[in-house]
Amino acid sequence: MPIEREELPVDILFVGAGPACLTSALHLKKQLTAMGREDVEIAVIEKAQTVGSHILSGAVVDPRPLVELLGEDWRDSGIPVESWVDQEEVRHLSTTGALRIPVPPMLKNHGFPVISLSEMVTWLKDRCEEAEVMVFEGFPGHQFLHDAKGHIAGVRTMDKGLDASGNPGPGFEPGADISAKCTVLGEGVRGSLTRQLIDEQKLQGRNPQIYGTGGKELWKLPEGRFPAGKVLHTSGWPLSSTQYGGSWIYGLSGDRVSIGFVTALDAQQPWTDPWENFQRWKQHPFIAEILEGGEILKAGAKCLPEGGYWSRPRPWGNGFLIIGDAGSNLNVSRLKGVHTSMKTGLLAAETLLEAIRKDDFSAESLCSYDERFNNSWLKQELWRVRNYRAEFQGRGFWSGAIRAGIKYVLGGIGKEFIPLKADHDEMLKIHHAEPRPEPLEYDGKKLIDKVTQVYHSGSVHSEHQPSHLKVADTDLCISRCKEEYGNPCQHFCPANVYEIVDDDSGQEKLQINHSNCVHCKTCDILDPYQVITWTVPSDAGGPKYLGL
Repeated sequence: MPIEREELPVDILFVGAGPACLTSALHLKKQLTAMGREDVEIAVIEKAQTVGSHILSGAVVDPRPLVELLGEDWRDSGIPVESWVDQEEVRHLSTTGALRIPVPPMLKNHGFPVISLSEMVTWLKDRCEEAEVMVFEGFPGHQFLHDAKGHIAGVRTMDKGLDASGNPGPGFEPGADISAKCTVLGEGVRGSLTRQLIDEQKLQGRNPQIYGTGGKELWKLPEGRFPAGKVLHTSGWPLSSTQYGGSWIYGLSGDRVSIGFVTALDAQQPWTDPWENFQRWKQHPFIAEILEGGEILKAGAKCLPEGGYWSRPRPWGNGFLIIGDAGSNLNVSRLKGVHTSMKTGLLAAETLLEAIRKDDFSAESLCSYDERFNNSWLKQELWRVRNYRAEFQGRGFWSGAIRAGIKYVLGGIGKEFIPLKADHDEMLKIHHAEPRPEPLEYDGKKLIDKVTQVYHSGSVHSEHQPSHLKVADTDLCISRCKEEYGNPCQHFCPANVYEIVDDDSGQEKLQINHSNCVHCKTCDILDPYQVITWTVPSDAGGPKYLGL
């Protein structure tokens, strides 16, 4: 018997309540109201139970799009700001040393706001609702709806209340069909709907996307230890000279600091462990002195798209746009993606406004997004660093840094295009790999293991629902993958989701602890056989990053 589903028709549907979609929805609604078009219905769906719960970032924000969205007096708008950057420092770490180096031009942030992105999007959500944008929390987008021509025509949300076998349980609620003239995908990194659409419609950029996995912690420090408004970035240790990555410490109000460490996923070694790298970094004498006497308040992990300009998928088509991190708009040279995501949202709003005027949401209409992008400061910013990460891949850190730095200072000169390899294609087989470092000893307070990180993230999923982590061939895990790569999922996952354990017959099997998942997407990205697929959980579960 067919399942009866609630049908909700809207004009514009945004998928993902991050900075890109919320900025776009708010800007579009303001413009429509000014035109007297209050009849246009706009909705935003968010997979988390509350907006902001799945949002994780540093974050120091370039305020340029805030001016465009909120006006020159945006500082008086009430947007939550933790501090304002007034001190900047960059260090390159060796095993015990911390060489101070000049702040590179792309890392100069003086006067910029330091924010909690989860709190900022919560604020944007409130402004959207005040403008009569509908925001639906706990509505994970599951699959696309199509019209008679096969064009994207909305989204079906995930069924809730499924049992472990995927069948309707006692509290079953069928997902809703939300139809829309245009669906705007702003799901963030490796969004499940975006990935599906890119593959189906062959929207891939000229380069594959590459990623980094970042761990973040919120600390309370002794009074006066690290002032609000101070920004510290480090490169080097514990990464080898051939690996890309680095760290931050941002001074917040109330003697709190945001700290984090990003490991690029093209690091080659099959034992690469981003979470362990983060914890090792905290052992460095220079960092340990800063953190001494402090305590961890919250923690989490998230991937970020590092590919840049040439990894951007085609962002438009019949009935859809792709914006934000989902569209590879992060500027990795500046360690910034909030302002770029917001700008794509503003450009999308202008594109949608024109489409609404013409009542034309075809690819021929929505492709005007490209013209707006090409005429924007965002295109100029991303073009200047179009090959930034490619300069590091396959080279030593200093060689890449010098090449990329010179090209940046000279305005982006050099080759128009340099190819990248996907992260999983860079992974070495275990007999070609370097020896793995000795495992780290965790104390549960300053150095926390992956299970403790899950606790600090607040991540919760129902144990009775189907696993949202789909492994196409689990036999591969205990045969080829073990022999060739040593089961790298046990290392690269920051939440201890994947374990090789003994089964009842004395053989090994893959155990998936899906309730640990913090939605970072590392497994979907770095699995060398590409047999792991991250999908949305049916219970809208996951981390609770509010305030992180």
